[in-house]
Amino acid sequence: MKIKNKILLSSSLMMLLSLITLLVVGGFVIRSFSGAFSDDSVNIVNKNAFAVEDQLASFDVTGERWESLEESLGQYRYELYVTRNNEVVFPVEDQAPKEIANFLSTGNWMEEPRTINIAGITIVGTRAGEYTITAIHGKRAGVANIHRNIQVILKSFLLIGIAAIAIILLISQIFTNWLIKRIMRPVNALTAGANRIVQGNLSEPVVYEGKDEMTAVCATFNGMQAYLLEERQRNASYEKARTDMIAGISHDLRTPLTSVKGYIKGLRDGVAATPEKQEQYLSIAYNKACEMDTLLQKLFYYSKLQTGNLPLELNREDLGQFVRKYVRQNQTELSQREAVINVEQAELGHFVSIDTEQMNRVLTNLIDNSIKYARAGSLDLSISVWREKESVHLCVADNGQGAPDEQLSNLFVQFWRGDEARGSRGGGGSGLGLNIVKHIIEAHGGTVSARNENGLVVDMILPAGKEG
Repeated sequence: MKIKNKILLSSSLMMLLSLITLLVVGGFVIRSFSGAFSDDSVNIVNKNAFAVEDQLASFDVTGERWESLEESLGQYRYELYVTRNNEVVFPVEDQAPKEIANFLSTGNWMEEPRTINIAGITIVGTRAGEYTITAIHGKRAGVANIHRNIQVILKSFLLIGIAAIAIILLISQIFTNWLIKRIMRPVNALTAGANRIVQGNLSEPVVYEGKDEMTAVCATFNGMQAYLLEERQRNASYEKARTDMIAGISHDLRTPLTSVKGYIKGLRDGVAATPEKQEQYLSIAYNKACEMDTLLQKLFYYSKLQTGNLPLELNREDLGQFVRKYVRQNQTELSQREAVINVEQAELGHFVSIDTEQMNRVLTNLIDNSIKYARAGSLDLSISVWREKESVHLCVADNGQGAPDEQLSNLFVQFWRGDEARGSRGGGGSGLGLNIVKHIIEAHGGTVSARNENGLVVDMILPAGKEG
């Protein structure tokens, strides 16, 4: 259930339970106090009230003959009470209770007689000068019961209000605490997960089995944590590869550098005494320096790829024609390196958008890789180009021993070199050549893969362009 729905449901349940509680408490309190109310609940005005009104209206208060008025009212079974300035002046010998005196003194009587009925008690009263004359039909205690009933009602409502407020607050606290616990459960889980990440623990996921919005948040957090763990492992792998690469490059640079220093020292010390010997020493030193330059250029090129400072200048080219031209230009150099390159299949008319300089680097890196690692007595290379639906394949194959199947997926990983790299033909590699190939091909919107098929086969797939 969503958090919004939880809050709405909790609020509705709290209000419903509060109203039910109010009804229950009110009924209980009223039931408890019901015995305190007067049983005299007849609410009918006495039939002689109008006759009593006439007598009160016609009575002359100047003579203060209250006994005679009481006697005439007695035939109707009315009791006479007279007050003046909030003090009872009649009957003197039977002083009225305090409750009756208060009731009579606070009565807002008009100049003419007025009749009321309260809880079965008929009261006829009038004001004459400074006197308040009241005739009461019913029990004397009835008037006192009126005040007592009013006080009981007020006490009942007061107790109902206090009890209802207390219970409503209690219910509100219970529901609020329950809702807070439900909401804070995923929050606490996320907090604990964040603390684990700070401490470096990326393997323990956040566990939350709810069905609200926080489920997606926790799932996203776990995905982020898994990504961080993968990145950390990848960075650790890259760091190890960089360390190995630096050690390898140090070895690769040290070997030709030592040779250069040795041959130069031989020239300086006069070891090469003849012009032919001097030419040989200089030639070897120059070739070794070129090897170092090639390695440094490759590192520089890789750095530019990583930082995105190597933009592509794409042009529409016929890939078959491009391959044929590359083979013609590099056949002589490859022959000197004891390698033969052939165009097995490169039909014209397969147009692609490529940066020719970068694609030259791709082919050069692939051929260099075969020369170093093919481990073939006579290296034969073949290049093929063909179209398949909306893609153009560029395939470079050699007749070497290929690569172990478990290492095929690592061939294009940066700084990776096989276990036998150091013993390969032509010297060790930096682990960057095939990774640069992968970068360039993917920058062209293509893909690259490797397989073993009578040697190592590298298949590159580029998006096909419109044919001319």
